[in-house]
Amino acid sequence: MEIKELLKLYLVTDRSLSLGRSLEEVISKAVAGGVTMVQLREKDTPTGEFVELARRVKSVLEPAGVPLIINDRVDVALAVDAAGVHIGQSDMDYADVRRLMGPDKIIGLSVENIGDLLMANELDVDYVGISPVYGTPTKTDTAAPFGLEGLKEAVRLSAHPTVAIGGMNQSTAGAVVATGCDGIAVVSAISSAEDITAATQALKEIVETHARPSWCQQIWRTSSRIYREILTLDFLKELADGSLSMEIFGRYIAQDEIYLGNYYRNMMALADMMDNDADRELFVAFAQSGMEGEKAMHELLIERYGMDIQVNASVVTEGYNRLIQETIQSGNKYASLAVMLPCMWIYNRVGLEILAQAKLEGNPYKEWILEYGNEAFTEGVNTVLDIMDAWALEADAQTLEEMNRVYLRAALYEYAFWDYGYYGENKGYEYADSLEGWI
Repeated sequence: MEIKELLKLYLVTDRSLSLGRSLEEVISKAVAGGVTMVQLREKDTPTGEFVELARRVKSVLEPAGVPLIINDRVDVALAVDAAGVHIGQSDMDYADVRRLMGPDKIIGLSVENIGDLLMANELDVDYVGISPVYGTPTKTDTAAPFGLEGLKEAVRLSAHPTVAIGGMNQSTAGAVVATGCDGIAVVSAISSAEDITAATQALKEIVETHARPSWCQQIWRTSSRIYREILTLDFLKELADGSLSMEIFGRYIAQDEIYLGNYYRNMMALADMMDNDADRELFVAFAQSGMEGEKAMHELLIERYGMDIQVNASVVTEGYNRLIQETIQSGNKYASLAVMLPCMWIYNRVGLEILAQAKLEGNPYKEWILEYGNEAFTEGVNTVLDIMDAWALEADAQTLEEMNRVYLRAALYEYAFWDYGYYGENKGYEYADSLEGWI
């Protein structure tokens, strides 16, 4: 069974919440109700007792084909040949856990913020636990809750399957699963239920009813290598620390002036494709605010540093503009939004990434960094992502394929755009014509 299926309804045990019932009874009834994976969590239990308990739990789970995951304790997991382990940010380093557990065991990792999640994207963990979504009395040593919007962002940006942890019950499960996460991890809503089997069945039904595939999540994972490579570009590294030469930055701004003029005209054309006034007004407002903000930032930097913007479009700028123009002219609103999305989403993510680490004081590119990492831009991008996910649910297979194609091409052009800014005519950019090796 795929890991996504195993994460659907994930029981995390807590004997103190079991109302005096044995762990074997709780787990047996939960399995009967449809639990898909069980994590044995025993923070203060002596090793010998923990191993014996794990063996008893495993004997209950094995006949039903439900995997046993051990919380934190690699030694216990090895002793009982558990299906895997779940570790947190302060536990044993992932590389050591993988070396000890081997390549075939399940390893889950809790992430407590977006920074943790982005670092987890670089690891080959089997899933991430996004924790906590809500505050919960069962865990008092956790970071600030993600909330639904934070969870949605984390799910979209995760390179791995995701399970939501913290505050999961029959009241919250539907909205949580609707964010696109693969499942929920439940503690008291099962262990403390009067009728464990019925409570588990009810939760399982909620999960399956409200599960929503996220196109944005899928496309971000598909394009993850492009984004990772973008973050390694010398242009962005030097921009973040302020050492980027003004000649290079000026070349980039000159091309961006050409690109953005076309981009916002196409954004207005996209607004005309909307099916209702609310969405139409949203995209017009987004285009206008973007034009005003970026135009003001460009004008300030061009005047301050005396940049020459009277240049011809580069092969990268021409190719990128042509891709967007052809997609807009097709009249397909789904593909049209998909092709324009990387310029918003990737720029925002890069802006936030740089803002988190950049040296702003005395940095000549401070205004650029603040333009793309600011809260208002982030909120606007998240609104567009919600629209994109909603549209994808009604798109047919052929349309989804076209959405994927143009998004990925546009994402690669984003890479090439910064690459050209740094190297200019000193290298070739033929790679932008093919996704081979990038996806």
